[in-house]
Amino acid sequence: MKIIAKVVNHEISERDVSRELLCGGSSAQALKRLIDRCLLLEKAAREGINVSDEEFDIALMEILDEDEPFGLPAGSLQDMDAHEMETLIRRNILIRKYIASLYIDDEPIGESKLQELYDEQIQNFCSEEMVRCSHIFLMGPDALDRITEIRSRISTPEEFNDECRKCSDCPSNECCGDLGFFPRGKLFPEIDEVAFNLKLNEISMPFASPEGFHILMLTDRRCESPIPFADIKDSLAANISQMEREYFLMRHLGDLYEEFKHQIIVFDDVLK
Repeated sequence: MKIIAKVVNHEISERDVSRELLCGGSSAQALKRLIDRCLLLEKAAREGINVSDEEFDIALMEILDEDEPFGLPAGSLQDMDAHEMETLIRRNILIRKYIASLYIDDEPIGESKLQELYDEQIQNFCSEEMVRCSHIFLMGPDALDRITEIRSRISTPEEFNDECRKCSDCPSNECCGDLGFFPRGKLFPEIDEVAFNLKLNEISMPFASPEGFHILMLTDRRCESPIPFADIKDSLAANISQMEREYFLMRHLGDLYEEFKHQIIVFDDVLK
């Protein structure tokens, strides 16, 4: 098996790079990620971090339940033997434990600091514009003729609801065709185009979507507005903490590259 690179005593094979490429990026990026992991593995070993049988068993069960184990596409591990799988799992656990050990002194972000960040970036913490509509939906070869006739009988919301209960092919007819609140992009573009241009209680003319024909009635609208600080502060704190951890890890990896620069050997020109 062709060896692409060596980090201290950890070898990176052509097979490793090929598998890592399934996660995306170029060959150089794939090799860089593999070298990063080897550096973290080396530090974990030097810190005396071990993997218990219980930790391995738990990780194995988690991997078996995942759709994309190790971040790889489903089915990409079929050619991996048991020993290779065990090695990969144990290495992942070691890296995870070592990274966790770097953040022991994490301190929670104070609420005043969170409020300050929220106020400075409030334009980034706005809820999307959403509308709530009811619809009458018909499908089939004569759907356009039928829905045109139905629309001719509707002039009020009450008549819309009555026709919906009697005629709509959608199961939502039991609740007057209510589609609930939705933002742009959740349903078909044809529905967005009509729904977001209706006025309250306005009833559209029939129009087509890929599934059939619709008549929409706008029943409510939520304009884009700032999300209250109380509703977002916990997720904001978690996001900031995650970004700080990622930045810290990036700097730490930079230090490791400097520490082991004479023990990182690339035998192939994939980085060029």
